[in-house]
Amino acid sequence: MRLVPNVILQFFTKDEHVKQLQNLLGFSVGKLTLYELALCHRSNSNTNVDNNERLEFLGDAMLGAIIGEYLYKKYPTQPEGFLTEMRSKIVNRQSLNDIALRIGLKQIVKYNKSDVHLRTSQIFGNALEALIGAIYIDKGYITTRKFIQEKIISLYVDMDSLEIEESNLKNKLIGWANKNKRVITFVVVDEVLDKRRKIFTIGVQLDKEIICKSSATNKKEASKRAAKEAIEILGI
Repeated sequence: MRLVPNVILQFFTKDEHVKQLQNLLGFSVGKLTLYELALCHRSNSNTNVDNNERLEFLGDAMLGAIIGEYLYKKYPTQPEGFLTEMRSKIVNRQSLNDIALRIGLKQIVKYNKSDVHLRTSQIFGNALEALIGAIYIDKGYITTRKFIQEKIISLYVDMDSLEIEESNLKNKLIGWANKNKRVITFVVVDEVLDKRRKIFTIGVQLDKEIICKSSATNKKEASKRAAKEAIEILGI
């Protein structure tokens, strides 16, 4: 009996989920189970290993290395500090989550949709890193680099804007306060355990009044969001 080639078999058996994935990637996947794992958040898993966290770890390392290589070649005369800052702007949690939402990962990531916090959390940026990890294992370094450069950097990263962006919002806010003889303090307003993760709420206190507060799954990100909101409120 003549065997049906894998590529044809995939054509007849893949569901809409796989079509979406392959359209997003720009190539046909080899080890489909890797990508299914990359798109499975722990809230949709019954064990501690059948989720995308290990692939996220690998993808984070690959993304950092490939972005580092890209920046090294793009800015041949810039010092290490500049390159580090630029990489940080590209791969920070919020930036990656925004990119993941724009490329449509929210529609294909499997997670507990009844958890309202997850809908607006940064799990989609984490899934993007896991997806990069899956690509690396399935297709190797060259394809991974091509995906990052063509599907992420070229489409969603404005290098010119990043060069002039003020990244340290907290320092900007504190600098304004010092200049105007005011006192800015970041305070932990709340800390709750939501199932298996903590949610931190950080408030920006101007003199003795909290003018805004923001929440995230870590204090650093919550502080950053709160600082950004405070800057908008104060018109800095």
